[in-house]
Amino acid sequence: MAEFTGERLIPGQVDVDLLNEHVARYAFAVRLACGKRVLDAGCGAGYGSAELARMATHVTGIDVAAEAIEYARANYAAENIVFEEASATQLPYPDAAFDLVVAFEMIEHLEDWRGFLREARRVLAPSGQLIVSTPNRLYYTESRGSQGANPFHVHEFDFAEFNEALRAEFPDVSLYLENHVEGVAFTPF
Repeated sequence: MAEFTGERLIPGQVDVDLLNEHVARYAFAVRLACGKRVLDAGCGAGYGSAELARMATHVTGIDVAAEAIEYARANYAAENIVFEEASATQLPYPDAAFDLVVAFEMIEHLEDWRGFLREARRVLAPSGQLIVSTPNRLYYTESRGSQGANPFHVHEFDFAEFNEALRAEFPDVSLYLENHVEGVAFTPF
């Protein structure tokens, strides 16, 4: 089993609120994966790749950590998923190989985050989409309080910087905020 460090999410080993944040991101992306070739960059334990594979034609999950890929292969194997050890800044795939690239909570871990954005653009088909998430530096720093900086993060973005970085590589950018909210739901009885 992969060791839980607090940074790589492993279902069953994290706080339910943190798990819900991650699951919500994949739920958002699944609707865009229908019938597509998907790259899940920084797939970690592989649970998100498995979610994407419910609707995608094919999913390739990559991570630089061999133990993450081993865990993903052991726990989320499916005929339309391949897990590979690879760097997100040097993707071993041809141009236009994917219709959708998903990269949740990984860009802040990269020294060469610009290289990842260039690579994502390169491997996307002309009408492809990138869905990428990262903590907002201003909110995230405040939320960590006395814990201080996250030792796993190399570069954190504020909203304006992230917007600018995306627009430098992609012609059309839409930004969304993810927040916890309370709500009331009505269901049939």
